[in-house]
Amino acid sequence: MRIARILTILLIFLTGFTISAEAQRTRRPGTRPTTPAKPFVSADERAAKQTASNQLSNLSGYLNKFTPLVQTMNDLARDEKAGKLSKRASTDFNNAKRKLLIQLSDFRVGLTSLETDFRTKPSLTKYLLRIQGITDLSASAQDSANADRYDGVREALKGIVQRLTDTVAAMPS
Repeated sequence: MRIARILTILLIFLTGFTISAEAQRTRRPGTRPTTPAKPFVSADERAAKQTASNQLSNLSGYLNKFTPLVQTMNDLARDEKAGKLSKRASTDFNNAKRKLLIQLSDFRVGLTSLETDFRTKPSLTKYLLRIQGITDLSASAQDSANADRYDGVREALKGIVQRLTDTVAAMPS
């Protein structure tokens, strides 16, 4: 019995030392996952992204409405040149064409302003290659509408939408 008591005391004594030895060890802090710092977004970048996003939304909506009408407008233009349209139909077609030209002109003003911002503001020049040419494409759309080539209008608008999409995607939030 005495031996059992001595062994118990010895066991308690040794366990105490191992616990205190563990407590004395220096512990290294574990690595904490770091979140990457958000890049600084200038006011010019924020405003340009918002403007580009607005133009993209406007043009996409317009393109979705315009695309189904392309073939009809091409047919009407061909019939008007051949003299097959009635006076009323010809007047309606010319009014629709005039409205299209006004809308394209309005788009061109906004797109020219947007592209100019990207050319002149230093914080936006890194995105210039993505957006460059939207003014030329809008001019091409107007020229195609004047020449009654509505497929060309649609293709130019698709090109503008693609460039705006690429630019908005490349810009930080």
